[in-house]
Order: sequence, then C-alpha cells, then structure tokens
Amino acid sequence: MISCTKNDDNSSNVDPIIGKWEYSTQFENDIQFTQNDCQPSTIEFTSNGNRTNKYYDQNLANECVLVDNVNLTWTKINDNTYQFNQNGDNYTENVTFENGNNKLILENSDEDGNGNIIIYKFIYNRIN
Repeated sequence: MISCTKNDDNSSNVDPIIGKWEYSTQFENDIQFTQNDCQPSTIEFTSNGNRTNKYYDQNLANECVLVDNVNLTWTKINDNTYQFNQNGDNYTENVTFENGNNKLILENSDEDGNGNIIIYKFIYNRIN
C-alpha cells in the first residue's frame, strides 16, 4: 500500500530573522570592536514581532551579570530592511544573512553631530 501526505511544511515562509542570536562583534566605520569577557549579549526575534535584547557585563566582583533587557517590536519592510520600534521610536536597519542564515548582520548609520556619518555594523551568530 502506498500513501501520500500533503506537505504542509511552511518553513520556507518563516522569516530567517526569527530565533535567538549571540553577539559576535561590531564595526564602526569598518573599525572592529571586540566583546567584553562576559557571556556575549543576545537578541531574540519571535514570530509574533517581538525582539528582546539582553546585555551582559562584569560587575565589581568580575561576575557576568545581565545589565539591561530591552524589548522592541519588529516588522520586515523588504528582504534587506527591517523596522524596529522601541517605546514609540521607529528606526530601520539593513539586515543581511550569511552562512546559511546562521550569521545575522545588522547595519545602520547615524550622524556624530559634526556632520560625519558613522556606519554601525553588528554581527550575530544563530543559537537556535
């Protein structure tokens, strides 16, 4: 007996940003900055449009502790642009995926107050 089942796999429709990501490194105008000695910070994107950033640093006893937990929402604008909202403030970031969607690169820019544009690039590796 042979049977066929309907393939309801919608994994191709799942946004690759969804998941938990661990901070790897960052660049400001192509100058690399390294992480601190603590457990790297993480960001998590959920399918219902929430984003949680967790930041770690060392306390006076040299213990790694959570120092900030930031909640945002996200919306995909197009394949390479996402909009984020934190407490009513919207901003967009260019988003690139590499290494089979296991590396996330968030890029944005800002002016330094003297008319110079600073390009920020944050690199994360997928945890799950």
